[in-house]
Amino acid sequence: MRTIILALAAVTTFSAAAIPTSQEFMEKMDSDDDGFITLREAVKNTDLLREFGDIDINEDGKISEAELISSDYGREVLSLSV
Repeated sequence: MRTIILALAAVTTFSAAAIPTSQEFMEKMDSDDDGFITLREAVKNTDLLREFGDIDINEDGKISEAELISSDYGREVLSLSV
């Protein structure tokens, strides 16, 4: 019984650690640290690149953390409570 509980706790911890927060995702993708993800930066992630136009709500050519959080992509990929 103790082994099952420990194994379950390890899986839960690993799963939570594998899902980035929006801040972690922005820090990883925003290579020039300007607070936005540009198309040039988005090429590092093909899924993000594919969804770029839908995420960039104000069509300024860059994704803010607020746009990321409010997007379907953000809700699917990031650890956000919906």
